[in-house]
Amino acid sequence: MATVGYEYSAEEPLNREPPVEDLVSSFFTESDGYDRNHGPIPHIDASEHIVRVDGAVENILELSVDQLHKDFEQHEVTPCQEESWYGGSIELERAMREDADVVLALEMNGNSLSPNHGYPVRVVAPGIAGARSVKWLDCITVQLRESANFYQQHDYKVLPPEAVDGESAKQYWHTVPAIQDMPVNSVVAVPKSGDTVAVSPDGTIPVKGYALPSGENGPVTKVEVSSDEGKTWNEADLISHPEDCENTKWAWILWRAAVKVEPGHPRYALDDIGPLA
Repeated sequence: MATVGYEYSAEEPLNREPPVEDLVSSFFTESDGYDRNHGPIPHIDASEHIVRVDGAVENILELSVDQLHKDFEQHEVTPCQEESWYGGSIELERAMREDADVVLALEMNGNSLSPNHGYPVRVVAPGIAGARSVKWLDCITVQLRESANFYQQHDYKVLPPEAVDGESAKQYWHTVPAIQDMPVNSVVAVPKSGDTVAVSPDGTIPVKGYALPSGENGPVTKVEVSSDEGKTWNEADLISHPEDCENTKWAWILWRAAVKVEPGHPRYALDDIGPLA
């Protein structure tokens, strides 16, 4: 999957995110305020845009955005992912499985994609690192090897401790696999570091955060919070997903808890395969 040859509407990559306390204010995140890009944002005329499917296929396809809207059944997916773009790869088997919910997205939150989120069409690959969800998609190539794109081969990889600089990392780039599934994770969002909080009569403070499932193993089923460096754990209350969210397998979960005030506040999440390591 790749994106090439467009007129850019900005000279530098746009990278920004909202304050974490705003991020957890709603289950559905707003379209504005969260952007992760490796390059400038292209301005694309959807009426002329074509998505080409080529490579190891019997017949090359060229599909207009209008065809993607009208000729294919439309699906709604509720993923939780990072933002990124370039020529990226996922396994064909994952892309073709109906229960994997990999889609070409045309809308976000009921509206057409904005340019910074990949207008007019982008990939959404739930459970997989957002770096694989290519924006401004113009080509899907079926091939025996993953993309040779620089960012597929030299970014989003966990190198061993011996790789301390660019020179020592060279021997690992082509042997360490690119990140695909994301790990289960959880974050304390409120209070944030440096906040002043009021302690309730029972010696607790309200804590709120979010948790993410790992890969295809969602949804998150439990979150526990500790205020004594992990000696004891309290189960958090999971905030129910909105009724119109039918499939929560790929979605984050918001949670809240009342915890005793102690230095530090570790936390971990559980999904169908167990706790965060």
